Amino acid sequence: MDLHTLDILLRIIQVVVLPMLAFLVKLLIDQRRQVNGLASRLTKAEACLENVPTEKTLHELALTIRGLGGDLHVAVEKIEGMGRIVDRLERVVSRHEEHLLNGGK
Repeated sequence: MDLHTLDILLRIIQVVVLPMLAFLVKLLIDQRRQVNGLASRLTKAEACLENVPTEKTLHELALTIRGLGGDLHVAVEKIEGMGRIVDRLERVVSRHEEHLLNGGK
């Protein structure tokens, strides 16, 4: 190999191969940064998913809420019954009050 051929070969390496190699190294570094960012996001997502209730827990919660709804209906019925008792007591007290205000007549 003569000096002229070696010179041409080195220029081709300098003009073509080195820029391509630099581009590939930059691309590799960028890909590594992107993978690290995705790994960080995945770690955060996994940490959030650890706190998500399971299907069984959600089912138990739904049953508990349904039970509370039934208990609430019972409580409302009892309160309505107490309201009717209070209405009757108010009528009785009003009659006694009227009787006493009218001098027992």
